[in-house]
Amino acid sequence: MRSASRLWLSALLASSACARPVLYYPEPLTAERPADSKPASKPASKPAAPTAPSSGVPLMTVSGYMPTSASADVDYLRSRQIIVPVAGADMTHVEDSFNEPRDGDRVHRAIDILAPRGTPILAADDGRIMRMTTSTLGGISMYTVDPDQRIVYYYAHMDHYNDVMTPGRNISKGDTLGFVGTTGNAPKNTPHLHFQVMRWPADGKYWNGEPINPFELLGGHTQAAAVTPRR
Repeated sequence: MRSASRLWLSALLASSACARPVLYYPEPLTAERPADSKPASKPASKPAAPTAPSSGVPLMTVSGYMPTSASADVDYLRSRQIIVPVAGADMTHVEDSFNEPRDGDRVHRAIDILAPRGTPILAADDGRIMRMTTSTLGGISMYTVDPDQRIVYYYAHMDHYNDVMTPGRNISKGDTLGFVGTTGNAPKNTPHLHFQVMRWPADGKYWNGEPINPFELLGGHTQAAAVTPRR
């Protein structure tokens, strides 16, 4: 059984090397899907292109926002002791793709956790669901915020949501938010979770917060370059 699992993991990692997920950024709210609506658990057949939020669209905001420094937010995030957001994922097999280039001159600013389609996606932290949306880029995705309303978590390319999840719902670390898939612009043969962590921005546009690399906080270790011994 272990040998079969290792062969499957090797094949999956090999396929991902040939088809790296394309960069995208979280998108603003649209008039078609306000923040307090619950989208379908399956992606629309022809999702509309993202547009900037209009003044008439209600935003799920955070009250009593107090600006904090980037270093303070990183220290705060470390204290949260977030968990790996994919059930059974082994961080020794996850690459630090945070600074990898994507299409154009952009950078990933997230990590991709590969797993079989349908694997539960877990809440990395306690908090509240801010938004659930379906788009051409992120596919079926979700934004959550931590209890102190300083850190935003973005989960993308889900196959479908856990049906009990709704915008505004309080969640606990380890709750099943949805299931791994390839919706949006993810390579269809490489199911994975695109996981992004951001600071809550002063303007309240949480989908555009400053990204924080969660790789080491999740237990990831960057492999050191091999050193050729002297002869």
